[in-house]
Amino acid sequence: MFNSLKTRTIAIFLLINIVLFGLLMHFSYRLMRNLYLEQFHEQVDIALSVIDKNTDRHLLNYISPNMPSMAQTYFNTALKRLDFLLKVENIFIFNRNGQVLSAIQKPDALTGLLINRQSINRLKPGQRLISEPFKADDGQWYLWAFKRLEGSYFVGLRENAQRLAQINRLSDKFLILGLIGILLSFLAALFIARSVHAPLKEITDFSRKIGRGDFSALAPGFRLKELLPLTDALSQMRDALAHRDREKEQMLAQIAHELRNPLGGIELLAGLIRDDLPADHKDQTYLKNILNEVYHLKEQINEFLNYSRPRPAEKTPVFLPALMEELQEHFAPKFKAKPVKLITEFKRDTILFDRDHLKHILTNLIINSYQAIDGIAGKIIIRSQDNRLEIEDNGCGIKQDEREKIFQPFFTGKDDGIGLGLTICRNLCRLNGANIQVMDAAQGGALFRIELNDGDVQPWKKKN
Repeated sequence: MFNSLKTRTIAIFLLINIVLFGLLMHFSYRLMRNLYLEQFHEQVDIALSVIDKNTDRHLLNYISPNMPSMAQTYFNTALKRLDFLLKVENIFIFNRNGQVLSAIQKPDALTGLLINRQSINRLKPGQRLISEPFKADDGQWYLWAFKRLEGSYFVGLRENAQRLAQINRLSDKFLILGLIGILLSFLAALFIARSVHAPLKEITDFSRKIGRGDFSALAPGFRLKELLPLTDALSQMRDALAHRDREKEQMLAQIAHELRNPLGGIELLAGLIRDDLPADHKDQTYLKNILNEVYHLKEQINEFLNYSRPRPAEKTPVFLPALMEELQEHFAPKFKAKPVKLITEFKRDTILFDRDHLKHILTNLIINSYQAIDGIAGKIIIRSQDNRLEIEDNGCGIKQDEREKIFQPFFTGKDDGIGLGLTICRNLCRLNGANIQVMDAAQGGALFRIELNDGDVQPWKKKN
């Protein structure tokens, strides 16, 4: 999955942005929360100092938790005045035994003492303790604050930290913004990956065409200046290979031309000698062998010429059933010698193609299929459907490691072949704007598929 450059680019880009957004959101939230709590602690500290200054310590010795007294009345009035002034949730005075001496809300004060008792007992005179924020049953955020006045007396308060809830809600907004950022990062990563992947794919396709010998392929055009030297190098390689290929073809054509003239003379002379001799003369066998070899050499020379100097394509509507009748008649003697059925399955019976080129292609492919069939019940199926023309057989098939080589010039698996038949088929297909490929057939042999241009098949519907 991660072998693809496109996938790796997207994954790495997303991973980096997820980490960055996560850290940014986390530290932003912690920073805002800590700043608020720091400011809030200062306010609570001020409130404790105000309460401390407004508490008459001499009267603390005269207050009792269970007995009404003038001191208790004084502190109740003082706490109410401070509560009005400071706007806190609760103010209370208590002793080291956890007994509330005076409070705005006594039950609430007892709860705060119970929760924080161990920490309170460790306070020294003048020290304060501010608890961590907690969420109460009413859904609001609060905190406890305590200060030791002197001796065994303490003052405490509960303050509402309502803005902490807003900060927590802000963290949810940070999360939403982070998800939006990650989505935008994914889209940006996808765009960048495509911007890099698409040119590389075009370059790969271009080089693959050159490797297949398609020297007419155009170099891809894009604006990435980093890839321009690569495309220029591939274009130069294409031109150099095309030049070498033309030189090779010209050399082959020249050799073939030089050989064909003396072969023609040999054939003529052997034919004249054979005509002069009686039919039962023993030299007739030698002359027949000479003529067969000459014929075979001329066929190979013609293959060289067809490969080196193919005629330009002249596309015309080709009626496939009529062409197949000609091929059936041509191969009838061979099919009698080794029983092979030539079956046609035409869903589209007319295509736009050079007729002579198509006949040459089908002839070569039928010969290959015929030679690959070993034994009886041989079948060669020629079918047309959509923009495809297929030739399928039930022969021995083609090995996987040979499929990329069979279209190369002079590659052959036959003892008497020169390896140009399929190369010519490929070249003739290209001249007609088609592409040929080989694959396994359903019945065990080989299947050659010719892919036609849509424009060569759309106008030519099957006749009713």
